[in-house]
Amino acid sequence: MDKGDSAVLRICHRQAGAAHVVEVAGEIDAGTAAEFRRELAAAAVDSAELVVVDLSEVRFIDSAGVTVLAGLHRRGRDRGVSVKVVTRQYAVKRVLGITGLDELIPVVDDLAEALPAG
Repeated sequence: MDKGDSAVLRICHRQAGAAHVVEVAGEIDAGTAAEFRRELAAAAVDSAELVVVDLSEVRFIDSAGVTVLAGLHRRGRDRGVSVKVVTRQYAVKRVLGITGLDELIPVVDDLAEALPAG
């Protein structure tokens, strides 16, 4: 993979009931963390009951991405908004586990598991 490919980050937003779902694809690193931060800030944390960050299509995340997720968790906690992460990617789960972020933010395997029943 060349350097240009790693700078590509695709992010889509959608509502799923009371949840705001942010679907992310690509790699989250120092080169894409600012865009990731801007997009999560636009995730309507003030009005949503739950923000689900779907990293199912993220192949790589580094400490810059973890810092962005930790910031989202803090903002959500301060406003009474829950945050969940969706991923089955081993590399992503490993980073979230090593950093302890999975102790702060629930990490689940699929979107259905992240969304409230009903």
